[in-house]
Amino acid sequence: MSISILINEEQKRRILLEASGGHLTDIIKKNYSRVKEIIKESSEQIGMNLQFLITWGASIGGFVGPVEDFVRGQYPELNDIQISLILTGVISSYYIDNKDMIYKIFSKLKEEGLSDILKRVLTKTDTFLAVFLDFISSLGLTFHKITNMLSYTFIIPLLGTLYNVSKNMEISSQDIDEIVLRMTSFGLLTVSGILVKQIINKIVKRFQSKN
Repeated sequence: MSISILINEEQKRRILLEASGGHLTDIIKKNYSRVKEIIKESSEQIGMNLQFLITWGASIGGFVGPVEDFVRGQYPELNDIQISLILTGVISSYYIDNKDMIYKIFSKLKEEGLSDILKRVLTKTDTFLAVFLDFISSLGLTFHKITNMLSYTFIIPLLGTLYNVSKNMEISSQDIDEIVLRMTSFGLLTVSGILVKQIINKIVKRFQSKN
């Protein structure tokens, strides 16, 4: 005997909201963990402690994922250590101000014969980030310096889910509060919950306006 379980629209909406919030959180945690792996591998190879970069873990993970996909697709001959070194070269270009540290990282890449690949990957990353930063700027958010904008790159892998949620249901301010609470509860982001809510709200409104 089969049992049919009927749910109303509000229950369906809550289920979708819970599933989406959980998915967004899982993406952030996964990307954060991947950045930890990259930094650990590179620190051992370069002989330099790069653990301070973990502070930016979720933000770095937001754009390193697509960059890593590009590297693996274009250069299948590279091993995991080489890929970690290249990604660390990319990360250092955006998140390290210390010229001596950057020089040491780039010197290791040159020693490993990876300099030319790094240059090509950096060109691709520049283009990729420029598109994202234009999108963020178009939302009307104000930034005092480029590093503030880079804090928001954790959003990149979340855009697909946010678009699907916005397309399939109406999202209230309370719903956004719940989504943001899930995303910030693990302390992996470098921006405050208030700022995360602000950007999620603007993104959702942008997507809903295009439905």
